[in-house]
Amino acid sequence: MRYTWARTTRSARSETAGQSTTDAPFGRTSALSLAAALLTISLTSASTIVGAAQRPDRPGAANQPSALTIPYLANASKPSELDYAAAECDVAKDRLHMTCRFRQLFITPVSFDATTCAVTTNGFERIFTRASAIASRWTSEDSPQGPCGIVDTHTLDDGGGTQWTLTIATRATKSGANNACQVDTIESVVYDWRTMKRALPCSNVQPGMIER
Repeated sequence: MRYTWARTTRSARSETAGQSTTDAPFGRTSALSLAAALLTISLTSASTIVGAAQRPDRPGAANQPSALTIPYLANASKPSELDYAAAECDVAKDRLHMTCRFRQLFITPVSFDATTCAVTTNGFERIFTRASAIASRWTSEDSPQGPCGIVDTHTLDDGGGTQWTLTIATRATKSGANNACQVDTIESVVYDWRTMKRALPCSNVQPGMIER
């Protein structure tokens, strides 16, 4: 589902004693607050978020809902980019499998206006497994795709609480025609909780591709 707004570029709005002031430039805090709100809306549209992140291997977890939230992920491989993600996961009763619905949010400068950034969201779902019910690493791997046999592997490492790390690794498993593919060369992107606050390259925002 996509949404289109008639008025797309927004500036900051502040309210003092019941009075609204518009046309102020969109500040860093306001823009990041909007980004966080959009990411939250995307997650809650999929299903109801469980308040705090739950680890199914903690004492008393058997009586807790089989759901957990991964709320804070930012692209650590490219710290200058405004590239964020979050996920809501359902843990299976065997505690060895879980299905995660991810939402990504990107804030990128638009080519026609150096003062404006576009806010874009994307979603995808992955099924993860782990070696044991107390293991802190979950993995999800695709079957080989295309002439190069490209395999995408997503790895989630649970550092406790909201301290999750997501690693997305891509590699070729076939040499392809004329050895065009670099077999076993791994390209990785890491997301973690450490560098959430980042400088904005713009003073205004407008919607890009907003998907649910």
